Amino acid sequence: MDTNASHCQETLTYTIVCDERCTVVRRLGALIKKWDKQQLFTFVDRESASQNARSLIKELDTSAWSLFLIDESKERWYGPEAIPMILKNLPFGKCAAVFYILPGTMFLTNLCYTLISRSRPILAKI
Repeated sequence: MDTNASHCQETLTYTIVCDERCTVVRRLGALIKKWDKQQLFTFVDRESASQNARSLIKELDTSAWSLFLIDESKERWYGPEAIPMILKNLPFGKCAAVFYILPGTMFLTNLCYTLISRSRPILAKI
């Protein structure tokens, strides 16, 4: 029984693959790095040099989103689907992640994320 209890308390680590050319994603990444006191997140961006990082960036380039999240079991969440997964692992993020269970929240997140993605050239000037 103790082994099961300690197994449940293990903390997963995540890899965030992001396109730092997007101002919004770059700022989000900076906030995550600041709030990630447990160092649960590893970042992969275009400057990452490993072969694995290059293949993850290629995967990012073929997706419709400017970021995705991978956990230790290689499960992936793309774009707005990654946001609640990221939030729930940050201090005070669990409170924000609770809103994602409300009906319509994911629809609004997808809509906002799409608008931001399409407005990158404008947002880059800000």
